[in-house]
Amino acid sequence: MKKRMFILLLLALSASSFSESFVHAERQQVSNASVKITLSQAQQWARSNSFSLKEAQQAIDRNRINLKNAGKNLDFIPAGAGNGEEDAASSSAWKGYASSTVSYLESKKQIELAQDQADYSAMKNYYDVLLAENKVKSSEDALSLALLGEKAAEAKANRGKISPGDQSTIIQTRIEAQKNVDIAKAALQKAMDSLNTQMGQPQGTVYELVDRPVYRKMDNTNLDTLVTRAISASPSVWRQEEAVKLAKMEIKYYTWNSGTDDYEIKQIDVDSAEGGLENTKDQLAETLKNMYFNLQQSYEQYEQMQSNLQNANKVLDISRRKKERGFATGTEIATNQLKVKQIERNKDELIVQMTLLQHALNKPWSV
Repeated sequence: MKKRMFILLLLALSASSFSESFVHAERQQVSNASVKITLSQAQQWARSNSFSLKEAQQAIDRNRINLKNAGKNLDFIPAGAGNGEEDAASSSAWKGYASSTVSYLESKKQIELAQDQADYSAMKNYYDVLLAENKVKSSEDALSLALLGEKAAEAKANRGKISPGDQSTIIQTRIEAQKNVDIAKAALQKAMDSLNTQMGQPQGTVYELVDRPVYRKMDNTNLDTLVTRAISASPSVWRQEEAVKLAKMEIKYYTWNSGTDDYEIKQIDVDSAEGGLENTKDQLAETLKNMYFNLQQSYEQYEQMQSNLQNANKVLDISRRKKERGFATGTEIATNQLKVKQIERNKDELIVQMTLLQHALNKPWSV
């Protein structure tokens, strides 16, 4: 009797200990998930932690000083081409001031460029975490289904209704499903680490990302308008345009008999700068054309997924009604549920791709 009471006491203590551990784990999980973060907050932290932005700010300060010093060397603005070393000195000071002005303005544009790039990168990392979470859920659903299959196979084996080879195949499916869960969780951790690194947050910090990707079709802006708008705002195009202006200044204020490069070389420099400008515009237009085409294809894929989702839900409803009448198994319903969830998660992934494409079409330099 005493021995039996002792065993019961041990079981009670074990249950209490397990219960406390479970509650602690549950509280820890809730605590980890309680730190909510929006996409906007992630982008703000990414900007604050961006080394490129800090470098760009330093470049502004440096180029502001250089511009001020260049202005001190400027006695007057030459009217045009000159002759001799004295004119060469005046021309050099003016061209140096013009070059310093371009460098200063470029560094200011670099701030905007670094901000856009930080925003895009944070958006991609943010959505990468959401998609990685989806993959974990999908792999866990697949594992649950594999466990159901393994349990059913075991029951059949007990009744001699399944061959050892078929049962071994089902067991192997469950083993692979478990491996996929582990792989998906490792990928999720890697995605979280990348986001934390960019935001400057401690590794291992867990957030609940509250901004889910939402399907929004781009307005009816045509490709030509997008290209024109992008060329007008592109930092790379602006840089090439300024390079053309500086090259032409070398022609306008060329100083003869001063030991500088031949006039013909200066003209070649202008041609080269103008060619570089056209090439930059052409490459940008081609990049936008490809992204625009990919986005249109994504719209079509989305409509197809919507149709597939409707069909999958219909199949799921039919299997549930069959189950009520005893004509379908729980495994069949679980399989159909998994198909529905997988299409929904595939839609999330496609929406993320479209969101990033739309952002890139409006600000291609941010990618």
